[in-house]
Amino acid sequence: MPADTASVLAGGQCPVIHKSKDAEGAKLPEAKPEGLLGGSKCPVIHKQPSQQSREEPPDTPDRPLELGTHTSATVRRVESNNPLEVVPASEIPAAGRGNSDDGQSWLNPSANQLFRALRRKDKPIEVEDALAVAAVHELVTDWSWKGVMEYENMHERACPNPTLARFEGKDGIYSIKARIMSAIFGVRPFDRHDWTVDRCGKEVRYIIDYYAVDDGMGDTDYFVDARPAGLQGVPDRMRLAFSKWQAGERWWW
Repeated sequence: MPADTASVLAGGQCPVIHKSKDAEGAKLPEAKPEGLLGGSKCPVIHKQPSQQSREEPPDTPDRPLELGTHTSATVRRVESNNPLEVVPASEIPAAGRGNSDDGQSWLNPSANQLFRALRRKDKPIEVEDALAVAAVHELVTDWSWKGVMEYENMHERACPNPTLARFEGKDGIYSIKARIMSAIFGVRPFDRHDWTVDRCGKEVRYIIDYYAVDDGMGDTDYFVDARPAGLQGVPDRMRLAFSKWQAGERWWW
């Protein structure tokens, strides 16, 4: 991911945080274990309603970019000096049905591939924003897999190499935990994914909620809450929460 891409997600607003005028050229802060990134502004320059081809009512806020994990089409790495064509190096091991040429990996799309995919889905972005949005996309998928692997590492002896079998976007379908978080803390995830992991022949479904939370100091913290679904996932969730509590880490996400 380019180090000079000062972008993440805009909670409930736009897909990438806007930069203030004096923040031009600022570098992307490093992601922290307890979340994604924080920031209150962002680098995408949005056109005024009169310049937009599709106008929205003035009282309707922009929806955040849905975090589609990967494009369904095959993603190929090609030799190119054009940064828009470069496929990120990070990948997630697939259960033989990935979007790489050999099906063994899930790859993040290049900025151009993501730009075209969003246009096809009627969620267009500006071409000058493609690199920033692609960087966000890669960051989110990496942190989602890291969240899954926190649990899968508990089963390393039984399955040292789990893979991602498939995934599904479920934006607006709130889990029980998300409803509880909303009722108690007044925060609701802006997106949700369900990822199915192949644990050496056993399929395990994970719920992944994406949150944007005001840190109380004018910035926004972003969190990926990944955990195994269903009653069968409760023991692992309790084990991980206890280990984090012992280490003094945030354990309820």
